[in-house]
Amino acid sequence: MPALVTRVLHFQDDYRWEGVEREAYKSGHEEGRTWKGIVRQVLIGKQAEETSFHLRYFEIAPGGYSSLEKHAHTHVVIAVRGQGQVILGEVAYTLRPFDTVYVAPWMPHQFQAIGTEPFGFFCIVDAQRDRPTSLSPQEKMAARAAGARELP
Repeated sequence: MPALVTRVLHFQDDYRWEGVEREAYKSGHEEGRTWKGIVRQVLIGKQAEETSFHLRYFEIAPGGYSSLEKHAHTHVVIAVRGQGQVILGEVAYTLRPFDTVYVAPWMPHQFQAIGTEPFGFFCIVDAQRDRPTSLSPQEKMAARAAGARELP
């Protein structure tokens, strides 16, 4: 059995962690889902840690947003930098540092940066999770009415 490695990830002044790679939010294009100006860092979950969760840090550039999506797994999101907005179904909520969001299963959601600086947040999610599924036309319409954004 391989030895488990305990480690410390040192925070850097530029919202990066020593030894953690900044990577694309998602790879390629996903049918019906767009995003803009977002990157992630997987803090816990890529180094064979024995956890049932992953801890990720996402950062959205001013004017950027995550994909509008829904899925069976839940998220816990903790805002830590800048100002953002989350669309949950047909309601938009403004987020500032240390606001915390629970995204329930199958809830259509999108995160957006709304200030002049990047919007950064931690996202805790199950290590084993499903892929997003398409929103119904009614869900898309409700989310757009609340302010959800997508590329044309």
